[in-house]
Order: sequence, then C-alpha cells, then structure tokens
Amino acid sequence: MSDDAFRDEISEAIRAHVAWKHRLQTAALNNETDLPVQDICRDDRCRFGKWLAGVIPNERNRSFLNSVKTLHSDFHTAAGLVAQQIADGNPTMAIAALEGSAYTTSSRELEAALADWQAQV
Repeated sequence: MSDDAFRDEISEAIRAHVAWKHRLQTAALNNETDLPVQDICRDDRCRFGKWLAGVIPNERNRSFLNSVKTLHSDFHTAAGLVAQQIADGNPTMAIAALEGSAYTTSSRELEAALADWQAQV
C-alpha cells in the first residue's frame, strides 16, 4: 500500500469515528432503539477495523499499530455501551454517557493516535 493510500485510510477512519458521536446522539434523541449493538461494540465490524486487522506489523508501524488496535477496541466498547443504553430505551443515560469521560476519552485518544500515526507515514 502506498503512503498516500495509507494516509487516506487513516483520514477516513478519523472521519468515521468522529461521526459516531453524532450518529449515537441522533439515535438517542430520536429514540432509535433498533441499533445493531452487537456490531457497534465490535472493533472488527467497521471498515477501519477490517482494514486494521490486515495491516502487517513491521518496524515502521509496530508501536502505532499496537496502540491504535487497543484504542480502537476501547472506542468500540464505549460506543457499544452508549448504543446499548439507547437500545434499552434510556436516551438520557446514553447522552450522558456520550458526554462522559469513558466515551470522550476513548474517542479523543483514538483520534490523536490516528493523527500521530498518519503524520509518521
């Protein structure tokens, strides 16, 4: 994969994961209880997760790869908990969770790690 294609993939991942907050907030406000929680909580179901699973570790990317995999998993765990609150009919708790430290921290840390990784390519 070329460096440009690699950077593009990471840019798309940043955009997609930033968009999750809006999607979950909209679902909570509209009481959309039919969310695919079993997919949202899994880090291997989104496009980036599938791509990430195929990245072969090497000296150039090993530290970023391990860190991003962990942070990506943490993000999906936090997003899955919010989605479960929505699916359970608790939109107020879901919005509070979106604004809480677990979701916010996992989202920010993932974005920062992806930006750092992208800058190193």
